[in-house]
Amino acid sequence: MQGLKPLTKSELKKYNFLFNTIKSNMGFVPESMKAMARIPAVMANFSMLSGILIADSKKTNPLSAFILSVKNMFWSLSFLNKKDRLPMYLRNLVAHVSSNASGCRYCQAHTIGEAAHNGASKAQLESIWDFENSNAFDEAEKAALRFGFAAGSVPNTVDESHFIELRKYYTEDQILELGAIISLFGFLNRWNDTFATTLEQTPLDNAEKYLKKSGWSIGKHQ
Repeated sequence: MQGLKPLTKSELKKYNFLFNTIKSNMGFVPESMKAMARIPAVMANFSMLSGILIADSKKTNPLSAFILSVKNMFWSLSFLNKKDRLPMYLRNLVAHVSSNASGCRYCQAHTIGEAAHNGASKAQLESIWDFENSNAFDEAEKAALRFGFAAGSVPNTVDESHFIELRKYYTEDQILELGAIISLFGFLNRWNDTFATTLEQTPLDNAEKYLKKSGWSIGKHQ
């Protein structure tokens, strides 16, 4: 399957300070990191979290960690100000359908409210659980939502057709952004379902407003 291509060896040279640390911990540099490097801020923030949780501090170069933290400030600001970022409401809706696929009711409630706050239409909010059959979404939006639902499913059901469709409407960086959002919510879905996080009043109100007719309930997050 032709998914997201990693950068070339020459394009990756500038990240050797980080890759050398990864290699000292793992013995190699994962291909996933070479793909994440398309958006350095995603690669850096993921590296910092995974470094805290699963890296061997004895094998981690303090200078490399310092360089990464400094560079990450600039990379993150640059990414935040990119002109071709996905619309905020679409990011929220992709996070929502991914959370719907995983079954996390807490994240479903949060993301539907955020989508409403960031400009999703009432028709989109009320039909998101049946987006395939809804006229509230155009084909580009449906491609992103379809990808989000497939990637959030267990087991993952993403296949070649998803990437063929995505590339009709989105750049490689935008596809990476979609994948990063889905992966972020994979973390949040596991966290909130595992710890039965209590749902706050505002997202509860939003979920009951937009999702109750679709069958949403608060479940363990009471």
